[in-house]
Amino acid sequence: MFNRKISWFATAAAFLMLAGCATMNEQECRVADWHAVGYQHGANGQGTQSFSEYQSDCADHNIRADFQAFKEGHKSGLYDFCVFERGKNLGQKGASYNANCPAARYPDFKAGYDMGVAGFCTFKNGLESGEAGGKLSPTCSEFPGYAEGYQEGYARHELVSAISRVEDQLTATEQKIVKKRQFIEDSEALIVSDGTTSKQRADALEDINVHREEISRLKHQRFILDDERSELIHTLETR
Repeated sequence: MFNRKISWFATAAAFLMLAGCATMNEQECRVADWHAVGYQHGANGQGTQSFSEYQSDCADHNIRADFQAFKEGHKSGLYDFCVFERGKNLGQKGASYNANCPAARYPDFKAGYDMGVAGFCTFKNGLESGEAGGKLSPTCSEFPGYAEGYQEGYARHELVSAISRVEDQLTATEQKIVKKRQFIEDSEALIVSDGTTSKQRADALEDINVHREEISRLKHQRFILDDERSELIHTLETR
């Protein structure tokens, strides 16, 4: 029963490691299997840095954390983590190399990572990343095809963004024209109203002239924006 209890606490501690919790309470410190805790860190591709926090937590309860057991377990965990397939999966995501798997000690992991990176750092992926407005992946610094794709994609991204900005300006301009026309209609209604004074009619007529001039200016602005949008769309379609 006691061994089963110890195993339960070791398992609970392991889940805390996987959840990113680098703290231990008194009960966990008392029953911790330090080899198992170290193994979980290694099997998760983590380093040994968290041990100092566990050591401090347990010292608060006058309990000694066993670094030697932790380190041996961590080494065993890394051997299970730093394998070819895991390295390949990491590379295929374009992620940075896991420094906890040094190439000299884990050549299979390195070989898998290199294969995965080669599959990730393609012109197509660079193009898609650029089109999405993402950042140039430092992982692909030695793959010119990826960089070329990224530059092409990012140029398209900038064109799409520019088109969107111009269309927003066109929408705003059109809304201003609609408002000016409504002002003119309201002024015209005021002029023909029976209760309107001569002064009000004169002011309304002046307002109409001002709004018509503003509409003329806005229409010219709309023409320029529409022409700019057409040029941007043409450039995008012919890239």
